[in-house]
Amino acid sequence: MHNSFNIHIKIVRHGQTKANVERLIAGHQDFPLTEMGVNNSAKTGISLNGITFDKIFCSDLGRAKDTLRHIGYTSATFDKRLRERDFGPWSGRLWSEYIDASTNRNDGTFKHNLPGVESNEEVTRRLKDFLADLIKSNEKSPSDSESILIVSHKGTIRALACLLLEHSDFIHNVQSTDCQIGYNCVSHFELEINDCTIQNCKVAQLFDCSHLM
Repeated sequence: MHNSFNIHIKIVRHGQTKANVERLIAGHQDFPLTEMGVNNSAKTGISLNGITFDKIFCSDLGRAKDTLRHIGYTSATFDKRLRERDFGPWSGRLWSEYIDASTNRNDGTFKHNLPGVESNEEVTRRLKDFLADLIKSNEKSPSDSESILIVSHKGTIRALACLLLEHSDFIHNVQSTDCQIGYNCVSHFELEINDCTIQNCKVAQLFDCSHLM
């Protein structure tokens, strides 16, 4: 058991889906990858070629599983905590309708606070739980450094990045509407762990889509 160790985490967003093209909310519903989604997932796999991952974690939703398969991996731990936000009754509906209903008419602010929709706090809570379990599992590893791959969703990746950047000097407004988390984007975080606590986080990549060019 190690009190101090490093974890290298690569986080990949799933490929483009039919819902993305039609501007529909996917949430916990599943939609197939488009041809572009399949091809770009394969390109992502090429960019990751040569990296040996000690552990692979993936959302249990189909579009994430399919992305993982086209990247080139089939064996993984499929974890519900890595799912996209649960949009409840809004899943399958147009984003434009949801945004209109979620925007305050008085001040123009937007919040995920409609009935049946998972809140930011709820999403953050499950991802904190996931990270805590991830760190604990690596504490028992015989290695001083582990390499992890995670395949997940835009909202989940945004929340994970927010949690990790709390331990970094890297300045980036991840919550900004200008922040682009593209399909098949890759982020790379290098974590320094001591006594099951993140002491520092170095950002090697953030929402990088250059491998798709």
